[in-house]
Amino acid sequence: MLGLTKPTHFIPIHGEFRMQVQHGRLAIETGVPAENVFIIENGTPIEIAEDGTARRGQPVPAGYVFVDGLSVGDVGEIVLRDRRSLASDGMFMIVVTVDKQTGSVVGRPEIVTRGFVHLNERDPIMDEAIERIIKAIDTPGDHISEIALVKSQIKDGVSRYLYEQTKRRPMVFPVVVEV
Repeated sequence: MLGLTKPTHFIPIHGEFRMQVQHGRLAIETGVPAENVFIIENGTPIEIAEDGTARRGQPVPAGYVFVDGLSVGDVGEIVLRDRRSLASDGMFMIVVTVDKQTGSVVGRPEIVTRGFVHLNERDPIMDEAIERIIKAIDTPGDHISEIALVKSQIKDGVSRYLYEQTKRRPMVFPVVVEV
């Protein structure tokens, strides 16, 4: 294409940096003057004057625009961080039922994992995680009525334990249901 079109200026715009450099070298080999081959980064404009000369302009702000479903550009850094965390370490959801009057655990806490190391219900790590959940609820401090405090204690205790055992940090989601 370079041989057919014989461009005066050439700006490779696709591929990695090394690919763009190779494409620029190819353009020089086919007759484009080296000073008219521009390897640029996103946000670097090329200004072409009326006499046909070209030069690099002042950089302008540029970056990625994320598309998330119907939303364009609204994906924040926190959302991206959470998605990276979920992708690398998975999630660990704990559903525990608590007696509203006494604050004691009713039944056995249920654990649901996604993207976390393949553990089953009989795994010793899961048994110890359940023990830590029960311990966090049985020793809540002064205010058992504060569900947020109970959730925080469960999350902190289980997160710490899972990291000690697996060296992974899944997102821990405690759900406390009062009956």
